[in-house]
Amino acid sequence: MVIPASQTAMKVRRMKVFIVEDSELMLEHLQFMLSEIPGTVLVGHAVDENGAIEKIEALQPEVVILDLSLQSGSGIGVLENIKRRNPALKVMVFTNFTDDFYVKRCMQAGADYFFDKSFQFMRVRAVLWQWLNNGSQDNKLASLPQ
Repeated sequence: MVIPASQTAMKVRRMKVFIVEDSELMLEHLQFMLSEIPGTVLVGHAVDENGAIEKIEALQPEVVILDLSLQSGSGIGVLENIKRRNPALKVMVFTNFTDDFYVKRCMQAGADYFFDKSFQFMRVRAVLWQWLNNGSQDNKLASLPQ
């Protein structure tokens, strides 16, 4: 018996990602990184707090990559708002503001991961791969080296 290829082909899981970033250069790097991960779909981006909250509500991504410094408002405000509305939403904070104060605030607000832009770019990619391939539901805040 021959099984049609359409029935034997593995289904590729798709993961909708939204980026909140006001740096054009960093946005381009993140977009390129996402384009290299099969199954990720960039559904939108925003550069400020209000735009991010509105678009995330409308587009319903599964993952948000979030900077804390925005053109107006704050990433922490975005994080608190979106996690209050959808606690299951995966949020990865990716910022240059890495003092303990920010790490603790983000953990309290429900961030799943916290990465330093200056040297943890590839860890963002690794976590996206993990979520995409394993559907991981862990909630571990990545710790920064002391």
